[in-house]
Amino acid sequence: MSKRSVPLNIENCTGCSACFSVCPENAIKMLSNNEGFLYPQINAKKCTDCALCAKICPALGRNFSPEHFAEPQTFVAYAGDNIRRQSSSGGIFGALALSVLKRGGYVCGAAFNAKWYVKHLIIDNQKDLPKLQRSKYVQSEIGNIYKELKKLLIKDKKVLFAGTPCQVAGLYACLQKDYENLWTVDLICHGVPSPRVFAEYLTEITNGEKILSVNFRDKRLSWEQFCLTVKTNNSVYS
Repeated sequence: MSKRSVPLNIENCTGCSACFSVCPENAIKMLSNNEGFLYPQINAKKCTDCALCAKICPALGRNFSPEHFAEPQTFVAYAGDNIRRQSSSGGIFGALALSVLKRGGYVCGAAFNAKWYVKHLIIDNQKDLPKLQRSKYVQSEIGNIYKELKKLLIKDKKVLFAGTPCQVAGLYACLQKDYENLWTVDLICHGVPSPRVFAEYLTEITNGEKILSVNFRDKRLSWEQFCLTVKTNNSVYS
């Protein structure tokens, strides 16, 4: 892709995957860079210079600047203890997700895969909700999630999407219209750590043991002084 199509410095790219999702020629892939972060890589032979990627990019688009948003109503709330024990903070995502699932809807959020990389996942039943609960402080791979959610929305399915502010912006950019059956949940984000660094950390502390669970905000010490806990088939690292 020519520089004329995407005048975006790599330092300003959030890796939201919006460009990958909308490219009509499949000329964009999200690949891990030397620091382990996912960034768009362009196949110049496939690119037709349509500039759709630049048009919908949240980092470039004027539609995502603060002055375009009305100040929303603000509330303070937290879920009951049964939900909060399965959550990292107040458990609001869990409560919202249960509401959507009980109404026959779909919920999308970040989950660990079998190799303990974080990827977004769509669920439609309550038994899978624990996969999406709890914070994962690693960049999540979106993959084709935006496209799959758009198909559900077009079919008038209720959808709840949770992610970083950049990912929420990426979803709205890809949809290019508002859907009354879509609810989004973002969070106060301090930036996402590198998946490669996290993978190397897990390898270092577990020394090859099989990992059974990872909890970034384990409440074993207290609800205020949380800790990172990794359980393996032989040990618990906390």
